[in-house]
Amino acid sequence: MSQITNRMEKVAMPGLRRLLVWAAAAMGTLPGQPSPFHRAVIKPSIVRVAPGGQQRFKVVILATRLMAAQAPRNVTWSVNGIPGGNAEVGTIDATGLYRAPAAVPAPNEVVVRGEVEGAANRYVWATVIVGRADPAYKVVASWGEDLGQPGTHLVAPHGISIDHEGRLLITDQGAGRVFRYSKEGKFLDEIGLGPGSGDGQFTEPRYAHVDAKGNIYTVDLKSDRPRIQVFSPEGTFLRIFAPKGTGPGMILRGHGLWFDSQGRLYVTDVDNMRVSVFDAAGEFQFAFGKDGPGAADFNAPHGLYLDPNDDVFVNSYYGPTKKFDRHGNYLFSFAHGDPPDGPVYFHSLTGDRWGNVYLTVRTRAGYDGAVESNLGRKVSIAKYNNNGDFICNISLSVPEHAESWCAVDADGTIYALYKGRKRAGVEILKQQ
Repeated sequence: MSQITNRMEKVAMPGLRRLLVWAAAAMGTLPGQPSPFHRAVIKPSIVRVAPGGQQRFKVVILATRLMAAQAPRNVTWSVNGIPGGNAEVGTIDATGLYRAPAAVPAPNEVVVRGEVEGAANRYVWATVIVGRADPAYKVVASWGEDLGQPGTHLVAPHGISIDHEGRLLITDQGAGRVFRYSKEGKFLDEIGLGPGSGDGQFTEPRYAHVDAKGNIYTVDLKSDRPRIQVFSPEGTFLRIFAPKGTGPGMILRGHGLWFDSQGRLYVTDVDNMRVSVFDAAGEFQFAFGKDGPGAADFNAPHGLYLDPNDDVFVNSYYGPTKKFDRHGNYLFSFAHGDPPDGPVYFHSLTGDRWGNVYLTVRTRAGYDGAVESNLGRKVSIAKYNNNGDFICNISLSVPEHAESWCAVDADGTIYALYKGRKRAGVEILKQQ
């Protein structure tokens, strides 16, 4: 099984006073926030185990300034969310000894989780692949609309997410609209007031995401208006914030959105080369990242995902993907460009409840440049675990279906948004 792995680098951010937050945010630094401390890692982070085999896992609290690495006082272990596991997916005891099931489970990718008392990141995850086969996904259903035909809605769909009711939110930059569909492809309704420059209207909407209350946040390319709009769960316009510009709290070209457990909104800004953070009321809090070649810098940041620890994953369009803590402290990088046959463009990013990361990938040909796997299939999505270990490539059913974005529901089903030459829609994939 191929892997793309990287050495972890620890970079502590400057410890300036919060009084300097506005000036420092404009420069891409993050003042007054804690540096990484008491972070836990799991070892090994990815492993292949034969049916009936065993693997011991351990958790280490990493060394920090003037403090040695140490073992945590207590770790609570689970397998696929089941405390201690079971006979179907394997068991794990209090010492971290995992025992694989006698038969290969379906799917054969299993997640071992350690809940770590006192760590800055409460959860750590490891990937176990049971048996010889690599993890694989299969398209189990798909739906779409014929482009340009009467009665259809999709024109050039760009982003997809799932709300708390299990409905799909699709932002369509070509139509200037935000649509809501059932997972089965039934058109339900439209969010907002359609194309235009007024409040509640859209100009090339990029992505939509819901907060804990179900309110819908959208990021848009309005030419002279604020970039973030908020709608009620029913689709009624509520407010608008984040004006166009380069200053603190301003956005030039927003692309990805996600919320942390405190309700703060994180937004990737492609042209300002940073991530901006706002509170639930839309007030600017801080920003991190800047244009440059440094470990914590960005190169056209696009996708964004926060895992259950509130750690932040951000992919640059030209790679790599970088992991930060919730304060913007850099942790490590993975998924670098891999020419000539591997991906060099990374359009979007999402994640699941196990902290896994899903990247939509392209070769140098851009939208038409699907990466070809060693099985001769066109790869649209690359899956990594929370530690940056490569897990598998994922293909759509029709090569001409150019990926744009994907969303993953609670049971791990992937909803991949695509646009072909004549149709646009969603392919639904499950792990086999």
